[in-house]
Amino acid sequence: MIKSTEEPCVKFAKLLALLHYHMANEMIEQLGEERGTAAVLAAIRKFGQARVENMQAEARERGLDPDAYETYKIVREMPATGWVTDPQNPAVITHCPMAEIWDEYGDAGHKLGYLYCSIDHVLLDAFGMKLDRPMCKGRGDAICDFCIKPR
Repeated sequence: MIKSTEEPCVKFAKLLALLHYHMANEMIEQLGEERGTAAVLAAIRKFGQARVENMQAEARERGLDPDAYETYKIVREMPATGWVTDPQNPAVITHCPMAEIWDEYGDAGHKLGYLYCSIDHVLLDAFGMKLDRPMCKGRGDAICDFCIKPR
């Protein structure tokens, strides 16, 4: 549920998750499972690439290495407000406001939410990193486990 009293960043993350769910669901309904899923993933890749271009342009403007992971952490335009990490391991996310929305739609929400989460691979790859995520809240897992290594 999106509440008017939540932090603006949290509300917008949840709105993005809700928009993604409905758009992805409609694409799959209209195009069928295989073609719809492929279309959703293509759209997410293009969205990720547009974000990368924006972040790398800012990095160049600021005199930063546009391909470095440290730069990604500086120019990342998606705020972390609303996401909660494990205090013992900051690579583990214990709460995701987007997954909170997808949880409301059960298995269908997890299936479509997980498609959105593929954007992290696009972003991290562009900044020289490889992501292995054995657990993902978007898929319905209890946590997101971001195992990030240099490519």
